[in-house]
Amino acid sequence: MAKSILLIRHGQGDHNRLFAEGKTAEALSLVDPGINDVGVKQAYDLGGKLRELMDGGKLQLDLIITSPMKRALMTTDTVFGPSPPCPVIVSPLPTELGDGNCDYGSPRSAISSQFPHLDFSLVKEEEWWTLNESQSQLIERIGRFKDFLLSRPESRIAVVSHGRFLTCLVGDDGKVFNSFWNCDAREVLLDKDGLRAGELLVRVEEPW
Repeated sequence: MAKSILLIRHGQGDHNRLFAEGKTAEALSLVDPGINDVGVKQAYDLGGKLRELMDGGKLQLDLIITSPMKRALMTTDTVFGPSPPCPVIVSPLPTELGDGNCDYGSPRSAISSQFPHLDFSLVKEEEWWTLNESQSQLIERIGRFKDFLLSRPESRIAVVSHGRFLTCLVGDDGKVFNSFWNCDAREVLLDKDGLRAGELLVRVEEPW
């Protein structure tokens, strides 16, 4: 039986805004940025929509997996609140393509102390990210992440991740640079034969 995977991109961070304004150097200079006020609103809005679906019996979650990057952790906390519907674990596998300071994380000791309520046991290294990660390295990591999802006992999993990672995961790379808007939530189905689109798509913002 296929697993239902709800893929969520983090809310807007200042690096996203700077990229959109054409200020690439400034965006790349930010180290592990969190989400800004726009991103917080996006995450709150998404949380409300997901709660409506869960309350109506249209969505169930057994596990939430989040990237260790600050913007993903903040999005997870804001979307699911202080009492999430299921356990939350942090994994380095669904982090962003490492291609600049804004896509490199914070040391494990520093980021785990900022989010002490989350389970960082899968983050084994103090500097857990990959510098100047290549596309082939990203694809290999995506393969390991799929294997990790298939190895889990849970069948309904939410993943809070990043634009390029998710775009490549669903096979949209080559069609568009980023097929996930900030705080998009898109269901995919995953089994040993691969990944295919699910039915659920929640979108809280128009492109900015």
